[in-house]
Amino acid sequence: MKTLKLQEILFVVEGRLVSGNESQLIKNAAKYGEHLITDHTLVFVMKNKKYTPLPTNVSSITVITSNPDSITNVPKETAIVQVSNVRKAYFRFIRYYRQLFNLPVIGVTGTCGKTTTKEMISWILSDKQNVVSTLLSHNGLRRNLDYLLEIDETTDSAVFEMGVSGPDQLLYSAHYFQPQIGIITTIGTDHTEGFRTQELYIKEKVKMLSAVSQRGTIILNYDDKNIRNIDVGQFKGTVIYYGTTEAAHIQAHTIKFNLEREGMDFLFVCREGKYPCFVPGFGTHNVYNALAAIIASTLAGVKLTDAIQRLQTFKHVKSHLQFHKGIKGSLIIDDTWNTNPTSIESALEVLKETSQGRKKIAVIGEIEELGDYSVSEHEKVGSLVVKNKVDVLITVGKNTRPVCKKAAELGMNPSAIHNVTNKKELYNLLNTMANEHTSILLKTSMRKSFQDLMDILINRSKKG
Repeated sequence: MKTLKLQEILFVVEGRLVSGNESQLIKNAAKYGEHLITDHTLVFVMKNKKYTPLPTNVSSITVITSNPDSITNVPKETAIVQVSNVRKAYFRFIRYYRQLFNLPVIGVTGTCGKTTTKEMISWILSDKQNVVSTLLSHNGLRRNLDYLLEIDETTDSAVFEMGVSGPDQLLYSAHYFQPQIGIITTIGTDHTEGFRTQELYIKEKVKMLSAVSQRGTIILNYDDKNIRNIDVGQFKGTVIYYGTTEAAHIQAHTIKFNLEREGMDFLFVCREGKYPCFVPGFGTHNVYNALAAIIASTLAGVKLTDAIQRLQTFKHVKSHLQFHKGIKGSLIIDDTWNTNPTSIESALEVLKETSQGRKKIAVIGEIEELGDYSVSEHEKVGSLVVKNKVDVLITVGKNTRPVCKKAAELGMNPSAIHNVTNKKELYNLLNTMANEHTSILLKTSMRKSFQDLMDILINRSKKG
């Protein structure tokens, strides 16, 4: 965080100095009870309690409170500022702090691909820039302040993943980050428990247009039907569509699986010309992620050819379609980071295209937070299993039974369809099927107790 003086922010928080010195230095900011309080921390006491004891092992802290009399254990050199509404003071400070910096800020949202796209952008930019970004897929709202305060005078650009699990969360994050560049990767079905309907979930993702400055740029996946149907007429900034058809401004042509290099070859087609590209990681979805990442990086100041070159050395996030040698010489495909219908479709495509004659086994876990859409969305997965010519289907959990039922209805051999309910049962089943001629995709959510099965499968193979 950039070092500030209390006198600089008194007018921002609309506060009155009750005790202490206006020249107090501020080197960090924290919500009381949620963040670590260290020396020179600006502490927002959000909840009005009878007693609010401060840590005694710190000095020179500044407290923002609506009830100065409640503050106890006051360390030496503490400044106390009284405001009428701490929450409003907090937001005013955040907005003020963000506006101290004029730098490219990129916001990324989407049902799938947002973490990978954000990581790709960060990787490209970090070649020559000092970049602040969200950590992996940790995009919970409580973390936003931590990310924002990483920005200081040395920061060249910032890339933030903006996830949503309920209404208005995207605009909440936008209030912090104030992106001038926004990306929507995909809009599938996810978090419908928090939104009640698919339509409300889509509307929340579309709020990225409001989150981005009207003089900014929005980058949209034209090949995604829900995104293509977004009305961008009210957006006064620049709209850039990417995809595989002539209707997109930036296109990917001649997409091919490169099995030797374990990634995807394609042509990046734009007004300036056609550029051969390679992105590590299998799957057409990674080509879409790469398109968005390259576009955003060039908007943040990177030369197009440099962005394409840098992308070739990108390292994927753990458990995002990672390949391992597994039990009995089998090929294990680890895609256990998270599960939703859109990512399952991508994973099944990778299983099919990389099998090279091996028997294709797909292990599909329950899709969470679908609410009333649970049965219908699991049935869609059954259709995708058949479409991608999976040889053996294993589903995990009672909520995945509609996957099995739909696959059988569409002609898959019932003897090749299995439903298990515990880890031991799943391992024993895989152990009977695995050999050097099998590819096993594990597509189960990291939030379930089956998350450590991957380690068991891989570690057992390493032990011989």
